[in-house]
Amino acid sequence: MKSWVSGARTAGSAGVLALVLAGAAACSGSGASGGHGTAGSGSSADGAPAVITVTLAKDTAGDVVPDQPVRIAVKGGTLGSVTVDDSKGDPVPGALNAAAGTWTPSAPFAVGVAYTLRASASPSGGGGKPSTDQVPFTVETPSSATSMLLDSITPAKGAVVGVAMPVSVVFSNPVADSARAAVQSRLKVTTSIPVTGAWHWFSSTRVDWRPENFWKPGTSVTVDADLDGVSNGNGRIGIHDYVHTFTVGSDVETVVDATTHTMTVSESGKTIRTLTVDTGGPGFQTWGGTFAVIDKEAEVEMTSCSVGIQCTKGAPNYYDIKLPSDVHLTFSGTYVHFSTGDTDPGDSTSHGCVHLSKADALWFFNTVKEGDPVTINGVPKNAAPDNGYADFNLSWAQWTAGSAS
Repeated sequence: MKSWVSGARTAGSAGVLALVLAGAAACSGSGASGGHGTAGSGSSADGAPAVITVTLAKDTAGDVVPDQPVRIAVKGGTLGSVTVDDSKGDPVPGALNAAAGTWTPSAPFAVGVAYTLRASASPSGGGGKPSTDQVPFTVETPSSATSMLLDSITPAKGAVVGVAMPVSVVFSNPVADSARAAVQSRLKVTTSIPVTGAWHWFSSTRVDWRPENFWKPGTSVTVDADLDGVSNGNGRIGIHDYVHTFTVGSDVETVVDATTHTMTVSESGKTIRTLTVDTGGPGFQTWGGTFAVIDKEAEVEMTSCSVGIQCTKGAPNYYDIKLPSDVHLTFSGTYVHFSTGDTDPGDSTSHGCVHLSKADALWFFNTVKEGDPVTINGVPKNAAPDNGYADFNLSWAQWTAGSAS
C-alpha cells in the first residue's frame, strides 16, 4: 500500500561565489562585472558609483545552495533594493535585511531553474548616481549521489482508507535534527473537512501526520511534500514536489478483548458482528493498542524464524505454513487471520496473532480496509507507535511533542 517515489540531490559543504556588479565609473555605463550587470553612469563631478558585490552560497561542486541567503555587499554606498525573478519573469518572494546585507528567499530556490537578481545602491555623500546591477544564476539539479530521496509516502495516491490511517513519509537518508523544522514546513496536509492534526518524527527517516482524533468519513486529504530545494542537513537537497490525494472511507472499527476472546466489529458506531478469537499464549502475548490496518493479503507464508521465535525445523514452536485471509497489523508480524493449527478459537494459544475461524477470517478480510482501526485490549503491553501504524498509541500531548515546530 505504498507509493514509491524518488527524490533529489544536494549540496555538500557550502562555499561562495562573489560577483562584482559595479566597478569604476565607465562612460559607456557598463560595469566591471563580466556582463553580469550594468553600473549607473557617473563622473568625477558626480562622484564614484557604489560597488555592489553579490555572494551566492556554493557547494563543493560549485552549484548554488538553494536554501541559503544571498549576500550583497556595497562599497562606497548604501544598499537600496534587491529583487529576484525566475526564468519566466515572475518575482521570487524574499526578505531583504539591508543592515546585514542579505536577501533570503521565502522558500528555497527551485533546482534546475534560472534566476536573475537585481540590486541597487546609492553612493555615499549623495554626489553620484545610483548603481543598478543584475546577476543571472542557475540552481543546478543535484546528482543522484546527493539527492534527498523519499522511500515512500503512505497512503498511495487515490487510496480509500479507514479513519485511523496516518500520513507516513519515509526518507531514504537521515534528516538532521537541525533540518527537521525546515523539512516539516514543506510538508503540507490539507483537508476538505477541517481537522486538527500534527506531524511527529519517529526517527531521522520517518515522520507521520495524524489527526488528533479519528478522521471523519468522506474527508478528502491532500499531502503536498514540496521538497524542491530543501536541505536535509546532511548534504542532500530535494528536487521534487510530491502530491498525494486520498479519501477517508467508511468508519469500520474493530475491538478485540483478549480476556473474553471476542472481536466486535462496528460500522458507523453500530455493531455488525461479534466473533470468537484466539490471542497470544504465555510468552507470545499479542501486542495491544490501536493499529491502523497496514494491508491485507489473500495468503501469507508465516514462519517462526522470520519473527525470531524458532529457526530449527522440528523444534517446539517451529512453523512454516501458508495461511489465508491475512489482515496485517504490525511490522513485527502481527496479523488477524485463520490458522490451520488453531481451528477452534476461543483461548490464548497463538504465537501473537489474532486467530479466527476460517469462515470468520474470510468475512473479516472482506470487511476491513487499509487504515481501519483494530484495537486490542486485555494484553500486557501496547505496541510501539511506529510498529506499523499504531500512531494512536500515543496521547495527543505525546504526539505533538514529537513535532519539529
